[in-house]
Amino acid sequence: MEFFKLRQRIHDRTRPPLVIFPITLADPAIVEIAGYAGAEAVLLDCEHGSINPQAIRAMISAAAAAGTAAVYRPRSFDAAACRQALDAGAAGCHVSHVDTAEQARAAVDACRYAPLGRREMSLGRAVHYIRENLKPYVQQANDDQLLVVMIETIKAVENVDAIAAVPGIDVLHIGAADLSHDMGHVCEYDTPRFQDAVDKVLAAAQNNGITAGFPTDDPDLVADLTRKGMRFFEADTPDWLLREVYADRLAALNAVFKKL
Repeated sequence: MEFFKLRQRIHDRTRPPLVIFPITLADPAIVEIAGYAGAEAVLLDCEHGSINPQAIRAMISAAAAAGTAAVYRPRSFDAAACRQALDAGAAGCHVSHVDTAEQARAAVDACRYAPLGRREMSLGRAVHYIRENLKPYVQQANDDQLLVVMIETIKAVENVDAIAAVPGIDVLHIGAADLSHDMGHVCEYDTPRFQDAVDKVLAAAQNNGITAGFPTDDPDLVADLTRKGMRFFEADTPDWLLREVYADRLAALNAVFKKL
């Protein structure tokens, strides 16, 4: 059975923070490429990408083959979809738009086995379809699988202390673009109000023994947030990265052509 132990990974201070690579394109090859490039974890992003439920299973299998953990983000919170992804071998779930402790509790109920939650048992891919694997899998899943909830509204920031106190949550991930939009300053992350919100999320995480996260792979910002205690970062999507690589390569070639 595949246990990537992401829950322990984010708290291991002897190692760097965890960087997860969101996958928005519905092709298992993208997952394999990320894994072979050295990514520890990928985020199967059904909220923003073109990934349909039928592709999830194949992409989880591709991640396992490439030695990388696959975390599942549903289009919107769906308890059944989260359970299906975990039963297929996902290493965790990433739930968007969690504004209240009650919504956080619902995510825990879907993704954690008792006593933390109410996840149902299944003889699926996660246990390699072997009945005898079910008991050890259930015993280990709560300790190993990651549960991330997104803080991306003013309401969520106001309730973040209560959200962070829900047992079973591992990461309070700041949805920076949506939060800044809710504040009336789209993608402006240096405003005092936004910075105060980041500090409040960080404090709530630290006070409850969990971690906070942020969507960036900018080296300077990652360094600053890591010094403040963040242990979880979300890098750019493959479509953005491909556009940047293609644009840079084309610019380099055009510069050569102009000299001929």
